[in-house]
Amino acid sequence: MKKSEMILSMMLFTAATASAGDTSAKAITPLAPPVCDDCLSYDFVDLEYGFLEFGNDFSDEGDLYGVGFSKSLGTNLFLTGGYANGGYDYDWGYELHDVSTHRYRLGLGARVSLAKCVDLTFEGGGEHSDTEYKNCAELDYDSWAYYFGPGIRARAGRLEVFAKALFTSREGDLSQQYLSTVTTDHLGVDEDGWMFNPGVIFHVTDHLGLKLAGEFGESDHLFTGGVRFEF
Repeated sequence: MKKSEMILSMMLFTAATASAGDTSAKAITPLAPPVCDDCLSYDFVDLEYGFLEFGNDFSDEGDLYGVGFSKSLGTNLFLTGGYANGGYDYDWGYELHDVSTHRYRLGLGARVSLAKCVDLTFEGGGEHSDTEYKNCAELDYDSWAYYFGPGIRARAGRLEVFAKALFTSREGDLSQQYLSTVTTDHLGVDEDGWMFNPGVIFHVTDHLGLKLAGEFGESDHLFTGGVRFEF
């Protein structure tokens, strides 16, 4: 079974578990109502592990470890950010390269309540990626990107779902230029496109949740699993 099929199966299993209610004597009892009227927190830290699927036959075995955060700024604004360290194997055609990446994100968001436990969000920010090729430093490069777009969050009991559609514009991503030397299936160095970020969170307690999410871009797909700590 492909990794993408496995992660989707895990997401469906989590949702089914959350919706089972009290069909079993050992079922988890519903969480008590939040102390405040707002059941969607914007103060949290995410710890995640993820793996990458590439849209070509020359990049493989990609994974990463990451940490992200959100911090509310008053009632309707919030600050977001994160760091991820990962890597993958790149087949140059005659040599296999071990590639490591460092990704930094920082952004600002706004929220509008549509209903109780349902928020419309809008986020914008920047991203910097530092890419290093082991034993081949002349291939190293930095790239920059900005992103913005709408999203939605909704929660019922222990189960929370979210989705974002972010327009991204990237400059200086030489991975596509290197890919052009071995295949015609590649993008340009500077690219604009959309990234879709859906996910589900199962709140085990008032402050701890289990998270499954994905990031679907034009050339790469990222699947992550981890935990969320709310404060």
